[in-house]
Amino acid sequence: MSAAEIREQMGGSWEERSDGWWLPLPPEQIHAAAVTMLAGDARFVALVVSPGSQGEFALSWHWDLKGTLLSVTTTLAAARPAPSIVDIYVGADWAERETRDYYAVPFEGRLSTTSLMLREEDAPGMMLSPEAGRP
Repeated sequence: MSAAEIREQMGGSWEERSDGWWLPLPPEQIHAAAVTMLAGDARFVALVVSPGSQGEFALSWHWDLKGTLLSVTTTLAAARPAPSIVDIYVGADWAERETRDYYAVPFEGRLSTTSLMLREEDAPGMMLSPEAGRP
């Protein structure tokens, strides 16, 4: 499947940017988008988190298909669980655990998953504290 075919199959309002194609989706459609990406042989590349000023988070799942970047994005209210795609693509495990540890974003069905980046005494959300990144 080509990137154009994936975009057509998923529908929606794709926006072409200098770094690829972007599609905003409601959270409940992210899992289905991942199913379509995988069926089209797209490769999961990254999950990027951008905290907002009101406690919300913008999440972007980036996929590569033969050199074309296809990104699906959603915005979550504070403390709302993000959709997990680990059940269909285990390679997303690291990205989801890292997102939870760094930004305290919970993922549906993954509340008891072992921490990846935090020590036992650390609380999730280390990148949200004013001291984040300081030695």
